[in-house]
Amino acid sequence: MDPRVLRSLWPIFSAETREQLQTIGTAVLGLEQGAPDQAQEQLTALKRELHSLKGSAASLGLSDIEHLVHALEDEVANCSASQRLPSEMVEPILRSLTAIEEALALGDEGAVPTIEDLGSLLGALGRSGAEKAPETRPPAPEGLRNESLRTLERLEASLAALCSPSLDDRPAAVRESVDMAESLKAAAQTAGLSAVESLAASMQAGFKRMEQGGLEASLAASELAGVLVELRGAMESAVPAPPATEPAHVEPAHVETVVVAPAEPVVTARSSTDRRQDLDRAVRVSVRTLESLALQVEQLAAGRAQQVRRAEAHRELLEQTHQALLQLERTAQQLALSGGGGGALESLRAGVGQVRGVQRRLVQLSKDAHREGEQLSLVAQVVRDDLRDLRMVPASQMLEPLRRTVRELCARLGKDVELVLSGGDVRIDRRIVDVLKDPLLHLVRNALDHGIESGSARLEAGKSPRGTLSVRVEPRGPRLAVVVEDDGAGLRPDRVRATAVRRGLLSEAEAAKLSDMQAARLVFQPGFSTRDQVTETSGRGVGLDVVQATAARLQGAVDITFGPEQGTRFTIDLPLTLAGALGLLVRSGTSVVAIPSDAVERVLRLSSSDVGTVAGHVVARVDEEQLPFHSLAEAMDMPRLPLALDAGKPQTAMVLSLGGVRAVFAIDAVVGQQEIVVRSLGRHLQQVGHLAGAAVLDDGSVVPVLNAPELLRAAATPVMFRTASEVRRSHILVCDDALTTRFAIKSLLEIAGYSVVTAADGEEALGLLERTPCQLVVSDWQMPRLDGIGLTKRIRAHPRLSHIPVILCTSLDSPEERAAGLEAGADGYLVKREVERGKLLDLVRQLLPASA
Repeated sequence: MDPRVLRSLWPIFSAETREQLQTIGTAVLGLEQGAPDQAQEQLTALKRELHSLKGSAASLGLSDIEHLVHALEDEVANCSASQRLPSEMVEPILRSLTAIEEALALGDEGAVPTIEDLGSLLGALGRSGAEKAPETRPPAPEGLRNESLRTLERLEASLAALCSPSLDDRPAAVRESVDMAESLKAAAQTAGLSAVESLAASMQAGFKRMEQGGLEASLAASELAGVLVELRGAMESAVPAPPATEPAHVEPAHVETVVVAPAEPVVTARSSTDRRQDLDRAVRVSVRTLESLALQVEQLAAGRAQQVRRAEAHRELLEQTHQALLQLERTAQQLALSGGGGGALESLRAGVGQVRGVQRRLVQLSKDAHREGEQLSLVAQVVRDDLRDLRMVPASQMLEPLRRTVRELCARLGKDVELVLSGGDVRIDRRIVDVLKDPLLHLVRNALDHGIESGSARLEAGKSPRGTLSVRVEPRGPRLAVVVEDDGAGLRPDRVRATAVRRGLLSEAEAAKLSDMQAARLVFQPGFSTRDQVTETSGRGVGLDVVQATAARLQGAVDITFGPEQGTRFTIDLPLTLAGALGLLVRSGTSVVAIPSDAVERVLRLSSSDVGTVAGHVVARVDEEQLPFHSLAEAMDMPRLPLALDAGKPQTAMVLSLGGVRAVFAIDAVVGQQEIVVRSLGRHLQQVGHLAGAAVLDDGSVVPVLNAPELLRAAATPVMFRTASEVRRSHILVCDDALTTRFAIKSLLEIAGYSVVTAADGEEALGLLERTPCQLVVSDWQMPRLDGIGLTKRIRAHPRLSHIPVILCTSLDSPEERAAGLEAGADGYLVKREVERGKLLDLVRQLLPASA
């Protein structure tokens, strides 16, 4: 399983598996007690959850969990609801459930979710551990254990010494540590201990990074501490201690963690109990709860805004009352001077005095309400800021995983590249981090495969044989920039033009009219790749279009700069947070719309002399620069309204700017500015590109929020290219009743560039197929309501759907079951464990050759 997919799906799998384990344990204990009225229901639930868990584990490539659950499934296969489960069967089942929970705990901590003593557990369940365990370890000599543990202790001492700022000869200490790790690696290789060998290799690389000192050494020390813990565990499980005649006393183990300060490394030992106490002081809050709380806070803020408006109306009424009283007092004075009025005059004066008293009380109440309202506003703002902080996480969460990716890809490509990460301490919205991980990975893969040359090519160009890849996060006021820069040969616009012509995206004449920057931006088009051959790394045309689409979805944009032999730099411009933004309210015709203020460079007035045409395109001159000029009404697909310029009058306009792209849009007026929270408009309006969502204003009215990146893209992209490059991605329906499996296959297909919709059973899938055009179906077999076989038969019998290819992806793998699936009309049949080996994508590309 792709590590990116496993990382993104692990929280779902972990939560779902814990619920399944709870259901399984309850059912096992109930069957052991033998309650006859619930036995059948419990046995059915037990088998269903085991089957579902086995499929989910297989989909994620978690072989230890899959093997153990498969053994549990076999153990209960022949159980009957009329007989109680014997205790000799229940005991190994419960031990197995505990082992799976321990594996989940490892996965939650970021470790590999392996199961200790898998062989003995399988043996207790009636299977041969040597036969069913995924990996058989040859016996290691007794001396290897003692020598390896001594080496490990010396490595731990070396790490502590290297973390000391007073170390005299750092290079010599690093070389000694690297040599010790090499000897440990060689011993593990001889004994066939692949896990120990891999960790020892990681130790070598980590110690080499500590030679120069500084921040890089601090980060390496932190990683080495974790590797040492894993290495000790791997060695103790791989090289068992010799049998003892007497029980050996074992001291309690203490896990060490390296805590590194930015300036200099410091080693601090902390026990596992300390870390558990830290976790106990943290609270996990679901995203749904945060969203609900944020909505309530926004409603509180909107209520406060309405209160301010009412207070203003109240003050106006008080002023009118004051003026009326003044008029009455003047009238009373005139009556008194004229000698008339008598008793009526006294009554008038008494009434005016009473109203004056009421007015004074109202003024005091108004002041108190204003003061309390200000306090409420302050509380609402503090809560809003705190909620925003809850969403903020360090950018290192998306930067640090790139180290392993770069290392693995460089080894595959045979390139030597130094990865430089910076800005990891910048705090940004968690939703941006989650969504940006895959696009960032695409940019890194693109830089390594397309940008940085091989060592020999760099030497011929007069460069160092070692390339440099820089990934940094830079705060820029209310926005941030994620920059991916390499020192390769640089993007070649002529090659991009030639590729566009060869792939039929443009004619030669159209390609020749493009500027170098316009040609460079063709790399963001779906299906575009300069690779002639498809490799494991590139050539499928999937990647950079995902980057641009994701940036636009996050109210951002992507810019590209390049130079011959100077490398290529991609800059993703994004908001710092998605929780709220300042919005500029503008009117175009009769419509009032909002646009994020950070995308508005300025508002200005244009005269007729400022607007003209260049090469058939309308442009406006702003600060001696010619920018594309459009009517905002037309950009929103509304009827064109007469502009002030048409009557020879000055025209109000706004300049939008994101990611280095600028354009001018004509508007009628600026209405105001206020903080807005963008709300989704639902799936029915997802295809309306210029809309990012809607917002509720302080007065309770709802206004559309414009998608500034999409407006700029449409304004800056040549019309000929926009009409020639409409490439639609294939839609695939994934149908599985297990949430983890559903999302695993969905993520795998989406990373490969396909658009995916999901269903939980066959009936839901049929309804989706009738409403949503899909080019392929991937379905499980065993599902409630309508299973995969029934779904396949219904598709083949449907007059409009019979042409759609169907792939059955199931845990059932007997020859009879395969034959039954293909006989029902399936075009392909896969066992779920084959999904993570790449066979699903291979089969999808065979059935959808135009989309591969």
